[in-house]
Amino acid sequence: MSAGADLRGRAVLGALCLATAAYSVLQSLVVPALGVFQRELGTTPSGAAWLLTAFLLSASVSTPVLGRLADLHGKRRILLGALAAISVGSLISATAGGLGVMVAGRAVQGLGGVVFPICFALVRDHLAAADRPRAFVAISTVMSVGGAAGTVAAGPLLAVLSSRWLFGIPAVVSALAALPVAALLPPGAPRRAATRVDWPGAALLATWLGLLLLAISLGGRYGWSDPRVAGPGLAALPLAVLWLAGQRRARNPLVDLRTLAMPTVRATNAATLLLGFGMFGSWMLVPLLVAQPVASGIGFGASPTVVGLVMLPTALGTLLVLPAQRRLVRRYGLRAALTVGAGTAGSAYLMLAVWHGTLPQVCAAVLVMGAGVGLAFAAVGALVVEAVPREQTGVSAGVNNVMRTVGGSLGATLGGAVLTWSISASGYPSAGSYAAALALYALALACALLCGLRIPRPGSRLAPATP
Repeated sequence: MSAGADLRGRAVLGALCLATAAYSVLQSLVVPALGVFQRELGTTPSGAAWLLTAFLLSASVSTPVLGRLADLHGKRRILLGALAAISVGSLISATAGGLGVMVAGRAVQGLGGVVFPICFALVRDHLAAADRPRAFVAISTVMSVGGAAGTVAAGPLLAVLSSRWLFGIPAVVSALAALPVAALLPPGAPRRAATRVDWPGAALLATWLGLLLLAISLGGRYGWSDPRVAGPGLAALPLAVLWLAGQRRARNPLVDLRTLAMPTVRATNAATLLLGFGMFGSWMLVPLLVAQPVASGIGFGASPTVVGLVMLPTALGTLLVLPAQRRLVRRYGLRAALTVGAGTAGSAYLMLAVWHGTLPQVCAAVLVMGAGVGLAFAAVGALVVEAVPREQTGVSAGVNNVMRTVGGSLGATLGGAVLTWSISASGYPSAGSYAAALALYALALACALLCGLRIPRPGSRLAPATP
């Protein structure tokens, strides 16, 4: 490869990493401040939770559709649109005078959920095969580190600035990220005139997926038998069946089900669902454990700032594993990175179940967890993008991202339900509840490891061929 091509490849990767950072920081920056927004807006905890729920629903239902549009209209164009949505939505939330407008802004921000999968697809389009593993790892690392940085930075920012800057800063970063994307990425091939978007299929997908995620999100808050939960959940099932039948018959389906049925894609998506279950569970369970009052018999009574610092080793673990990850992928392939990562993250939960008496012990488990998650998540996105035809990378990566979101929603909801099974005399979850939740997450990651083993080995008859 010439020096000019190598320099251009580095510049493209830098632009994609900056775009990923803008989304990942936004995704986590608001979480530690939910209590602050609750007080400022005069709402209830359930009302404040909609700042997360609206973002989750919007990102999940829009990502596959925008991924398909990226395949047809150009990934660069959709990426720029997603970054613009983050900026506009952030400004709406930053200037909102009430909860409704702020939630609407969060829904607009959720359109940026396609940034991460499109960046993976653009790596496939613009980088040489030899450079792609390193690029996949770099983008995944930025995603993990940016999420951790947002969580840690929220406390200090709230101490010196207005809470609205938690939206203002991502608005500026997203706008700045759009500049190198526009300057360095070529426009891409024009849309094929004969290909149309399956808009009825897109609307039906958004409806049943939104209902499913709404039911999952509200399940832990109201209980699975509550009509506010059971209604959307039951309505989602027949709509999902109807959507699948329509996609099989459609001349230009939104999602090619034959692609999703490929052995590598099928096994990787299943592993991603389970990895999301475990990863997002840690972001719920560890802060609860660390913040729980000492008087309850388990916990440290930590402040929000300390909780953020305890979660920081997640990003540190991702960074520390980078050299080993590159060697592992180069020598044994992405399949090995997925299985080793899932096994490592699962062992971290078992460590935490046994050793959680001091904050250093918790931080050590979080460090190992970050290393495992970093290994695994860099692999799953790359496995899907490398397995599918080039013209389906956007939508396939988008579906894989949705699997992570659904898994995370299930992990947070079911983990929260397990914690409430046994409440101590202090009114907080008991040590047994935490142990059961940790065992549940470890089991999910063990199943993710088994799914990884189902992925065809490189060079086998069923393995994808990378052009």
